[in-house]
Amino acid sequence: MARTIDKGVVSSLACASRRAKLLSLLAMLFVTCILHAPVDAHTSLSSARYTLLIAGLDRDATSHDPNRQTDAHADALILLSSQLGSGVVDALHIPRDTRIYIPHSGYTKINGMYLLRHRTGLAEAVSNLTGIHVDDVLVLDFARFRQALHLVPGILFKVDRPMRAPEGDVALAPGTHVLSPTEALTVVRFRHEPLGDIGRVHRQERFMRSAVQLASRLPFGIFRRVMLTLDPQLSGRDIFLSYEMVHPLLQYHAHSVPGNFSTGQEVSYWLPDQRGMAVIAALILHKNLAEPAF
Repeated sequence: MARTIDKGVVSSLACASRRAKLLSLLAMLFVTCILHAPVDAHTSLSSARYTLLIAGLDRDATSHDPNRQTDAHADALILLSSQLGSGVVDALHIPRDTRIYIPHSGYTKINGMYLLRHRTGLAEAVSNLTGIHVDDVLVLDFARFRQALHLVPGILFKVDRPMRAPEGDVALAPGTHVLSPTEALTVVRFRHEPLGDIGRVHRQERFMRSAVQLASRLPFGIFRRVMLTLDPQLSGRDIFLSYEMVHPLLQYHAHSVPGNFSTGQEVSYWLPDQRGMAVIAALILHKNLAEPAF
């Protein structure tokens, strides 16, 4: 005897089949869009760790100084690294005068690598110095820094000493401020103090902590606008992985390349302590997730 099947059951099964096919198609489209975004060949969605190098150029197209208008020295270098999904972000700040060795060329300062060999050469130099693979590079200058900060609320920051912009258009007194974009630029540039550039690095550590915390609260649409304003060359995949790195943000740890000032040389260097750097790299790459937050 032929078995009778209820028409409602058939209809429900057909709808469920169509929904499954639609979800599968959407998933395939999503993965395809991510995988085919132009990125470095070493980056993979399957990678547990993602590391972004931020390179801030000492360039300002609005400056009255012709050299400043085209300067390509990367005077701010920051690695942000995270095991995606962990909620833990490590920041490694690299002093601009850090000495590195280029085969067949000799010693030089790391801030000149972008000028010499662009993004790829800078990423390679940073990886060699730190022992941490760089997946992507974000390059910004003064103008894009200010434009990006116009898209988000002002950053709350404690100014530790009187500061003036080199151009003389900004002056900040010690105390807590909600920084405008121009004031924020003054904070991350200022280095007229006893420790010079190392003092600036320590201040940039505090600023980046606040900036990353702010980024972790942004919805994806605004986050994407900010990232593309900072660096229009970022791919969709760069932005997606950067967003995943700080969403959620449970812990943030700041480090700087250990070392000391050179002495008795014509060129002033920050001489990296390679053993100390190896210890920091091990902490970052094998982070104990039970550490205290912030």
